[in-house]
Amino acid sequence: MVRRPTLFFDFLNPEAPPQTVNIRDDNNAPLRFRDIMRQWPVKKVLTARDINYSQVVMPRDQVEDFILPKLLLDEQNAINRGEQFPITVRDLDSMTEHPLCLWENGSSYVLTSGWSASFVRRRALQVGEEVGFSWDERLRMLRFTVLSRPPIPRQE
Repeated sequence: MVRRPTLFFDFLNPEAPPQTVNIRDDNNAPLRFRDIMRQWPVKKVLTARDINYSQVVMPRDQVEDFILPKLLLDEQNAINRGEQFPITVRDLDSMTEHPLCLWENGSSYVLTSGWSASFVRRRALQVGEEVGFSWDERLRMLRFTVLSRPPIPRQE
C-alpha cells in the first residue's frame, strides 16, 4: 500500500499553503505529536544559568518576533512595563501544564516562577539540551518541548 503524506492547513492564516507531513518515520512507525509540529520559532540551547537558576533566559529577538505580537495589547504593555505576566506553559512531551511568568529582565526575556521545579528537575534538563517554544493562539498558552539531548558518553 502506498502511504500518502498528510496535509496540515493553518486555519488562522488561510493564505499559507498547506504543510505536507509524513506521519510515519522510515520504519513505518507513527511519529510523536511534537515531531509533527516542527514549528518551534523560539529555540534555546540550555546554559548553566538556565539550569542552576530559577529562570530560563529566552532569545530576545525570537520572543519579540514570535511570542509578543501574538499576545493581547494589555499583556504586551504589562511585559513592557516590566511586570511579570502569568503564562501557562504546556509541555508537549508529557502533556502537562505549568504556570510560569514571562517578563523582560533588562536586555532579555525570561520565564520564571516555577521553571526549576516544573521543567529542570521534573524533566532532568541538562546543559546543552535544545528546547523549543511556540505560542498556541487557540489555547493562549506557550508550548514547550525538548528538541534534542546531547548523546550520553559511553563508559568503557
